Amino acid sequence: MRSRSGPRSAGESLNPVEIQREALRVLRSNLEVALSDLENPIVIVTSPNAGEGKTSTCVPLAQLLAAGGTRAVLVDLDLRHPDAHRLLDAPNEVGVADVLLGRTVVEDALQYIPLSQTTGLYFLPTGSPVANPTELLGTPRTVTLLQALAQQADIVLVDTAPVLPVADTLVVGRLAAGALLVVETRRTAVPAALRAKEALIRNQTRILGVVLNRMRAQDASFAYGYSYGYGDAATNGEQVPEFE
Repeated sequence: MRSRSGPRSAGESLNPVEIQREALRVLRSNLEVALSDLENPIVIVTSPNAGEGKTSTCVPLAQLLAAGGTRAVLVDLDLRHPDAHRLLDAPNEVGVADVLLGRTVVEDALQYIPLSQTTGLYFLPTGSPVANPTELLGTPRTVTLLQALAQQADIVLVDTAPVLPVADTLVVGRLAAGALLVVETRRTAVPAALRAKEALIRNQTRILGVVLNRMRAQDASFAYGYSYGYGDAATNGEQVPEFE
């Protein structure tokens, strides 16, 4: 499925911040539609390689979902390079790794991030550094943890490691309903994006959508073959979602 916005009138200008917010709203709506027929509410957010904007997509998406009244849990499973806690300005002393290693229970590691007087986001950071992320994520405790969170939430968004450099996401992906794949226009080569997609599919992870990040007007007919209805408004490095 593809997300489109309406045509812009002549001379109309859009604030870059509002462009980003609207793009995330479209992404939220498309994600809710994609999950409506699925019992498993776990979604991973990943990218082919590091630095393509997966975390800066995942965190505000989780915040937007929670602000709208959705019971959302954000889990940082990028145990090699955790970053979600920085975007949320939250502590990272105790988290996923500590739960999986039996050092604490999830109730003590889970944080509540208020967004307003009536809404908030639940957040589980990575916690203590570990030497063997892939092996740790491949244990039955990861299955138990994610299933427990899913039973208490409308959606569990999981920020995972990039697909191509390490196997961490391939281990986690098969536990999810599907994946959002974030790719950066003008940076991510088409073969790399295709390899990441194929790797996820081979490991039984459904691709729910592709997010084109930092898209500009001249990228509308970029080599990925996608187009987007914001036209020349998307010119300031903002995140622009594109679903198939």
